Amino acid sequence: MKSLDQALCLLARFSADAPLLGVRELSASTGISSSAVQRMLATFQQHGFVQQCPQTRKYRLGSRLWELGLLFRQQFQLGDVLQDLLQAAAETTGETVYLNMLEGDEALCVQIAESPESVKVAIRLGERTPLHAGSRGRVMLAFLPPPRRAAILNAALAGMPPEEAAARSEGIEASLAEVRAKGWCQSNGERLDGVVGLSGPIFDLQEKVIASVTVGGPATRMTKAKVERCRASVLALAHELQAHFRNFG
Repeated sequence: MKSLDQALCLLARFSADAPLLGVRELSASTGISSSAVQRMLATFQQHGFVQQCPQTRKYRLGSRLWELGLLFRQQFQLGDVLQDLLQAAAETTGETVYLNMLEGDEALCVQIAESPESVKVAIRLGERTPLHAGSRGRVMLAFLPPPRRAAILNAALAGMPPEEAAARSEGIEASLAEVRAKGWCQSNGERLDGVVGLSGPIFDLQEKVIASVTVGGPATRMTKAKVERCRASVLALAHELQAHFRNFG
């Protein structure tokens, strides 16, 4: 199991910001020996999970992962139907709308409909954000079981002095209680300066939170009246998306 965990850790190091990685980089960032990294990459390459660039000798993700990504989209119906729902909400609100899946202790952006406005929130497909910061993650964190929620917060605040971490955790827990009471979450510039985000949770058939949907726009456009309109839109959209997930399940 340890070798499997290390292998998956290697794959997780590839990102939009680091699409090409070499053996030494992967070894340094994971703490896995260079020889072990080399063996794992050779196995990944054999099965199409990574490809090696002939010029740089570095590695990129392979076509097999692309195939699995397509399968993921089909399984979770993240296709035309969901895109149409997001696009309709983007046109109604005038702001960018994005669907996020709960992935470990992060929110993973899996689908986006951009605002029709020239000035808009820039969100990348595949972008990951911590659950405790920003409305897209916090609205999911609020509905996680208390032990898991506490573990995520403890890990996120581990680098702080104990007293500061305890105070911050208490403040976050208070805000999460408010989110649970309201059923939605708003953030103001937590992840991106000058951006207001409004998010609603999505639950599976067992009432476990699995995703969130967010409307995000520049604070200069997000008047009190518009925030209320976007709040209503995002909650209605969350309900629609939830029905699709549950029908699939």
